[in-house]
Amino acid sequence: MRLIGFSGREGVSSAAGLTLIRPSGGVIAKAKTIVSETGKIMRDIGIGRRRLLQGAATGIVATATRPARAAAPVQLISHRYPALEFWAAKMKAAVPGVEVNTQLVPFDKALELSNIALSSKSDTLDIVYANESTFTSFAKNGWIRPLDDLWAKYKEEFKLDDHADSVIKAFTYKGHIYVIPADINVMLFFYRADLLQQAGKQPPKTIAEYQDLAKSMHSAMRAGTIDCLKPVDATLNEAHWYMNTIGGGWFDEAYKPIFNNERGVQAITALKKTTAYAQRGFASAANDECSVALQQDAAAMGLQWATRAGSMDDPKQSHVVGKIDWAAPPQGHGRFSADGYTISAFSKQDPDTLFRIVATATSDANMREASALTVPTRKSILNDPVLRQKNRYYPAASVALETALPFPQLPEFYAVGEFIARRVVQAVTNEMPVKAALDAAAMETENFLTGRGYYK
Repeated sequence: MRLIGFSGREGVSSAAGLTLIRPSGGVIAKAKTIVSETGKIMRDIGIGRRRLLQGAATGIVATATRPARAAAPVQLISHRYPALEFWAAKMKAAVPGVEVNTQLVPFDKALELSNIALSSKSDTLDIVYANESTFTSFAKNGWIRPLDDLWAKYKEEFKLDDHADSVIKAFTYKGHIYVIPADINVMLFFYRADLLQQAGKQPPKTIAEYQDLAKSMHSAMRAGTIDCLKPVDATLNEAHWYMNTIGGGWFDEAYKPIFNNERGVQAITALKKTTAYAQRGFASAANDECSVALQQDAAAMGLQWATRAGSMDDPKQSHVVGKIDWAAPPQGHGRFSADGYTISAFSKQDPDTLFRIVATATSDANMREASALTVPTRKSILNDPVLRQKNRYYPAASVALETALPFPQLPEFYAVGEFIARRVVQAVTNEMPVKAALDAAAMETENFLTGRGYYK
């Protein structure tokens, strides 16, 4: 029995997308292990342990007469937001005659499901969503396939040299490329240009100016700013900006935590101050909730991904069409991310077919079509003057990319991020003093990394 994942909008329980497939040599014992490890997810979507195991037993019997594995659908697990939904849809039709089953879930669940399947060396997954941080852990553990041979083979056909060098570098680990790029993402400062104009204000240049502006805009009708502090990813995104402007970064060169030093405490104290002007429920808000707050005129400004910019001008989603503008984050140093897809090292599918699915989905033509949903990785598209004029946020994205920083290239960053994000939220919500919370996170981080062989 193998768990692929589930589909459905965040916060909506649905069993419709749950997929159970027999791995080669799969047995009920493995099913029980995976059910145990994913118990929380099963409860979230309303599927009990007994029902899941019953389904596994039925699936193992049924698959005894199933056609050869090569005829089985290709399985994709992915985070979801508009651009990733676009790529997933394109993968479904990428290679004629090849069915692609796409499982799109929120980031934390996608990462958890990927880790469970890959760490068990299951052939459950074929194509796996990855960003510039998560793929390093997959590669270090030998869970994903180096793509050097396929990259060379298909370089001319899919114009792979058109991808920006910085993106290729971001997806290279120990000299090998592991990910086919899909888009660049960078944090931008979203702001209501009409409200600033009415108040005679300019977009803030510093975090202090941002906080003053958020305070002046804050009211019972509209929050002064959005804050997205749902652990883990959203909290780390937000804290990353403060930690790299006011603070001195997350780690020193030996990966010893420095986020709890004097500057780190000042950084999270500043984040805590900002949350006084945030929307209700900010501690449980991720990108979806923060984007909706801006679209529904429930917040005046804040830090958000460039991939959410296009939806602000979509009349089907937004009540503030044409009213929001963008700038680089005050003082720069927002987060940079690159999204793409990698191939499981345990997949039984043909690697050429899997590569062609992703490369076709992220082709020049498709990336141009998706230009309003993302920041393209292809140089020819990003520098196209017509598209730069059409997509109003491109100039701000170009400026933001000049100082943007990725998460530390530490394969275990998301693992220790669990500790850090939890403690940051405790600090800003007054559950713990800021210094004490960060000291606790630093101790937990050092203990974890010591166990992984660091600090020798």
